[in-house]
Amino acid sequence: MKKINSICVMIAIFINVFSIEPKAIFKNTEPIRAGVLLYKGNDYFISLVRNKLIEIENQNKDRIQFIIYDGDGNQDLQDKQLAELIKDKVDVIFLNIVNINNADKLLEEIKKSNIPVIFFNREPLSLNGIKEYTNKAIYIGTTACESGNMQGDVVIKEWRDKGITDKNKDNTIQYFLLQGDKDNLEAQYRSECVVRRIEENDIKTSKIAEEFCNWDRACAKQATEKLFSQYGKEIELIISNNDEMAIGAILALQENGYNLGDPQKYISVIGVDGTEQARQMIENGFMTGTVIQDSDGMATALYRIGSNLAEGKPALQDTDYKFDVTGVGIRIPYEGYLIRSSLR
Repeated sequence: MKKINSICVMIAIFINVFSIEPKAIFKNTEPIRAGVLLYKGNDYFISLVRNKLIEIENQNKDRIQFIIYDGDGNQDLQDKQLAELIKDKVDVIFLNIVNINNADKLLEEIKKSNIPVIFFNREPLSLNGIKEYTNKAIYIGTTACESGNMQGDVVIKEWRDKGITDKNKDNTIQYFLLQGDKDNLEAQYRSECVVRRIEENDIKTSKIAEEFCNWDRACAKQATEKLFSQYGKEIELIISNNDEMAIGAILALQENGYNLGDPQKYISVIGVDGTEQARQMIENGFMTGTVIQDSDGMATALYRIGSNLAEGKPALQDTDYKFDVTGVGIRIPYEGYLIRSSLR
């Protein structure tokens, strides 16, 4: 009798393994195919995220395959790239959108194919569309005000340590603001929060001018050259939404004999990202400080949460991530700030 039962068990196993629905059994033998749409591949932070994703793929070839497109700052081009990924029936899409005003339009196209999507880094003006794509869409970014607050902390320390020269002795910081792009929430909050942080600490500020330079070094250099010719003797601080624009500003100052090592000819400049060139400039004393973004943390979150969505699991299953108050947003903390040879 025991022998017969054993045979029955073996037959049952055989039938189960060779059933007519093998896809369910062998579902995980193929790697997840994740389409990655970058708004601009030569953006420093985005390039670091891309490189980390490639590293993750190389370490998990049986688990994930990234299909990466560079939108080159062109929404029409990114639309075509998205259409290719949808046609190719990828398992999940990571969308670093070029124009945040097009978020709902692109989301509707993705929903037609029932593909999960993670918007990242460039936050849509509203997350309502993401909420409506239940259990299929989320946003991964940062808390923009956190970077502004950290920039503010750099300025406060420099001011109190007499690192910022009060040229006209009015006990007020005269500053020039370099912003990303007009519609970018990250740029808006960084700009608002850095100034608010400074003023909350009983330090007066006065904005001389502002310029939207779309995160671009060349634009920032040109804008600073023009401003310096008009207000060179008044500028005490340049606040930049990212390091690339901060470096552009410094290059313009250096062409005018400033920020080359002479403490009497120095204008404080702060940025965000923690790029290698910014770190070197801080070490050389040409730049005041920078806030460091966590590119590895962003890429890892995309991989882990994206894998869950691709497999039909809850987005945060088996992770330590938490949703913010929106219920669909994940916020990656900044790593800290670098200021005049000390990391905080």
